[in-house]
Amino acid sequence: MNSVPDRERTESALASVGLHRPSELIYRTCYAPVDLAGLMETAENRSRIRRLSVPQLYFGLKELGEHQIQALLPHISETQWQGVLDLDLWNRDRANAGKFLFWAGQIIQAENPVARKIVRGTDRQLLELWLKRRIRIEEIVDDDPGPAPKGDFMETPDRSYLVQLPRNPEESRLARSLILKLYELGPEEIRLWIQESRYRTSIELEETAYQNRKRRIEDLGFQDYFDAVEVYAYPPPGTPLPEKSRDKLRAVGTLPAPVARMKAGPLLLFQALAAFARPHELEPLMEELFFVCNKILSADRTPPNRTSRVKRAIRKALSGINLGLEVWSEGDLNRARDGLRRHYLQSFFQQGYSRLAELRDRARKIRARDFLEPGSPLDDALAELARNYPLLLVEIRGKRRRRFLKNSSDLDRANRYLEAAAEA
Repeated sequence: MNSVPDRERTESALASVGLHRPSELIYRTCYAPVDLAGLMETAENRSRIRRLSVPQLYFGLKELGEHQIQALLPHISETQWQGVLDLDLWNRDRANAGKFLFWAGQIIQAENPVARKIVRGTDRQLLELWLKRRIRIEEIVDDDPGPAPKGDFMETPDRSYLVQLPRNPEESRLARSLILKLYELGPEEIRLWIQESRYRTSIELEETAYQNRKRRIEDLGFQDYFDAVEVYAYPPPGTPLPEKSRDKLRAVGTLPAPVARMKAGPLLLFQALAAFARPHELEPLMEELFFVCNKILSADRTPPNRTSRVKRAIRKALSGINLGLEVWSEGDLNRARDGLRRHYLQSFFQQGYSRLAELRDRARKIRARDFLEPGSPLDDALAELARNYPLLLVEIRGKRRRRFLKNSSDLDRANRYLEAAAEA
């Protein structure tokens, strides 16, 4: 069997050939392949921004400052803006009103033509939900505003409503400015939104917004949780892997430049990917990888707005796929290359996860006997293996750290832990 270096040698191996860590490389290839600040420097490049897929725009935009975002807004479409909100505002099925106000701040600062565009690209249910949750609105009847509410408040420019603003001074300032800006852009529309928010429930507004968002992010390659959990399903041992259909995976976006040829890294997966020199061979595999990573994001309920957790999901995907590929191919590089051509990356992830599930079940049975000393190195190692998604405890520079299992050597090390515990 061909050997694959352990994690202890991974970082030095990557550094010696000038590469990022594998997860960073995939993040830069599939999620944030463009430098938006660089595209903004010339008129020719600015015209390409509208052709970016929403994920590419979103993950690139997260690296910009507020002034850079303002300069970018004239060059994006309503659909792109809508996609940015879809990816950033939601945690599971809940919309974050505080984050909405941050993005609404971009409306306040924008010139009116640009502001109108991004308001059109904002779900009205999100605006109404924010009005419902963060401020209190009372209608003024017969020019009588009634008793003034406590705290900070304002009358709307048409003197139709009395608005009690949030207690937080900064949020109150932004809310006041946003209401005034919306009245400036379209008074009839904002009056309609206020009426809708007063007479519809928060649950109703949020559910409508969530269903709209769910449909759109599926078109972007981000599946709903109940569809994505299949990534953790695996067939019984010995079941042949499904063959790829001749139909290509639905494209999730067009990169601004062809995918560069992969360099062979320490993982068998990267060694096999390096064999695909032609873009038409490599790009479908990168789309597959993007698809598997997004399934893990959805199945683990990882919000896309948490870059560190997105990169962790990428590490999980790479480790699981590499583990399954190495086990299936028995470490043979030629067979691994053929496997990538014939079988889905998700199938290799499921193959790897099936081995991890076996380790997990054995670790839980051993720990149920309650004979290991709590806090001992062996008990800690089994506790990591007994997680829903097992991790391997390793010692690096005198410190114990946990990481994903990614190759046969890791399986062997985990099995040694289990055997030592069973004999204790």
